Amino acid sequence: MATRTIKRKKLKDEIYDIIRNDIPLRHKIGKQLNIEVQSVYQSAARKSTKFSLPIILEVISKHTGLPKEELTNV
Repeated sequence: MATRTIKRKKLKDEIYDIIRNDIPLRHKIGKQLNIEVQSVYQSAARKSTKFSLPIILEVISKHTGLPKEELTNV
């Protein structure tokens, strides 16, 4: 039986910049992922795909006012 892997999309570079520079947003993301704020910053610096999880996209969208569709690279 073949296994199927789901490839997560990366966020746009501007969104990673917003995450790194917006402390309240990092707190919200950290709370959702149950990780420290510094870990959120480090993940954004290395452009982790963990931010493309639906719940995190929702948090970023509500905080920035951008639609979820505009957050990821297509």
